[in-house]
Amino acid sequence: MTSLARTAHPFTTGTVALAFTALAIVVPAPAGTIVLYAIICLVAILTGAGRGVILGLVVVAPLWFLLFLMHGVLGDSPRVPAPWGGTLSHAGVALAAVQGSRLAAIVTASLAFASVFDPNRFMQAAIAHRWRFDLAYVVVATLDAAEQLTVHARRLREAQRTRGLRVRGSLAVRIRAVPALILPLILASLTDADDRTLALESRGMTIKGPRTAFDPPPDTRLDRAIRWGALLSVVAAMVWRVAR
Repeated sequence: MTSLARTAHPFTTGTVALAFTALAIVVPAPAGTIVLYAIICLVAILTGAGRGVILGLVVVAPLWFLLFLMHGVLGDSPRVPAPWGGTLSHAGVALAAVQGSRLAAIVTASLAFASVFDPNRFMQAAIAHRWRFDLAYVVVATLDAAEQLTVHARRLREAQRTRGLRVRGSLAVRIRAVPALILPLILASLTDADDRTLALESRGMTIKGPRTAFDPPPDTRLDRAIRWGALLSVVAAMVWRVAR
């Protein structure tokens, strides 16, 4: 069963992700950003982008711990008793909550969008809306770069392991394996970029004029209502913060 996030218009999911990112900056922290983070997780799970929530937790959990350690444990006075013993910086804990919740909201919204991003549907939608092809492709290539690098890195790691390179074990062993993995990865990325350039040139990327979308995704009234609602919510939040 196809999820709602994947069947929605590509511009709708992108607009919602951008709106959540803007709201994470605008709404007051930590209460506002914590509530917003919960809303982002709920929306992502209900629409079929729950993988982005899991990836977001993997990314921000170490950052949360680092923020708590730097500001909460090692922060300045005044200090308050910790539940497990010792003391914590009152202002440091508040600062860690502010930075951590805001960062979690932005990262989760971005990764949820990236987890359901379909390059082909986005390109078809961009052509149907008369976007410049080169600009639309830059967006697609940027969002698709992380996945491509992950695929290349996985293949290179397995290839180097078959040649006897140790990529698992202690931290020292992993560090020694980095040059043997990074340099081929860079060369593979450059080769891939060159191949893509030749392919795009042969398909007339630089030719000016309108293009025809073969299978544009439907842009329904619901999609347009969601996009306008996301935009208005950001404007309303900005007006509210200024008026406070």
